[in-house]
Amino acid sequence: MARLEIEGLCKGWDFPVIDRMDLTVEEGEFFVVVGPSGIGKTTLLRLIAGLEVPNEGRIVLGGKDISRLPPYRRRVAMTFESYALYPHLSVFENIASPLRARRLPKAEVQRRVMDVARLLKIDPLVSRRPAEISGGQKQRTALGRTLVAEPEAFLLDEPISHLDAKIRHELRAQFHTLEALRKVATIYVTHDYAEALSLGDRIGVAGPGGFQQIGGAHEVFERPETLFVAEHMGQPSINVLQCELASENGALLARHLESTLAVPVAGAHVQRLNGAGSGRITYGIRPQHVSVVLDGEDVRADQHVVESTVTLFEPLGTYAILIAEAAGATITALSSPEHRYDHGERVRLAIDTTQAFFFDPESGRNLVL
Repeated sequence: MARLEIEGLCKGWDFPVIDRMDLTVEEGEFFVVVGPSGIGKTTLLRLIAGLEVPNEGRIVLGGKDISRLPPYRRRVAMTFESYALYPHLSVFENIASPLRARRLPKAEVQRRVMDVARLLKIDPLVSRRPAEISGGQKQRTALGRTLVAEPEAFLLDEPISHLDAKIRHELRAQFHTLEALRKVATIYVTHDYAEALSLGDRIGVAGPGGFQQIGGAHEVFERPETLFVAEHMGQPSINVLQCELASENGALLARHLESTLAVPVAGAHVQRLNGAGSGRITYGIRPQHVSVVLDGEDVRADQHVVESTVTLFEPLGTYAILIAEAAGATITALSSPEHRYDHGERVRLAIDTTQAFFFDPESGRNLVL
């Protein structure tokens, strides 16, 4: 059974990159690592592949400690962000290279390469060289070279990040259906939260030193354990306001420290926040939970309405982003592209108070989980 286990993994140079990381990826699991650039996502893959040596800790694959094995003795296959194709070889020979290295029979190499090429829809291109194919076709070739190896673990380093939107969508759909990826442990690295939510059986949100949170797509998006996780899962990014808790007429309010904005705390959160103590908090509300109130539209009891002035309206096809100044605070909302708003126009924004997050301003810990 090709289970991948990471125990107490540490790696750093003049500064720590991975600090005492523990992770288990089961056979057949598609585990996605998401996080900003420079946080150590690629370093993790390079450690598993044997391209970097850990300072401490163990990497166990299929019950065997591979921490100190050279790369060629590890049954792992890695797709690089930069394709890393051999420019002088054809598409066929690039895909076949790991099989040639294992000296497999010619007929088996031919069969396996063409099976993968047909799966990735690049079989008409097998005689061409990398310079003669598009970026998307190069990425499919690099992925084909990984799939054909039949390893015990797949390592995919931002394999579609450089491609245009249409090809990214096509390849993302293929990742859902590629049977080879569902037979072994797979770690897929990306900085795109939408890819992570779409593909991951589980998602690890990478932060300084390691994972800030690991869980299913719904869990990490709807129940972020830290402000870091909330800020890196969602686009546009979550609205973040530094506030102070205050009681007024029996209600608990979150008062913005830099403006006159005050948002009531929904009943479900009041008890937990009271238990956490009063004082300063970081208030978070996702743009999809802030909406423009149209003329004549009813407002729910759990929505708090503020008068606002539009500073930017950006239509993006199926939805639009609206940024407004509300009582001196800057708020981002999602809007319908059918209603256009001009700079300086007055609008009413409704904040869904039941969907707010409350974080400790120092540690970033979610206070209401």
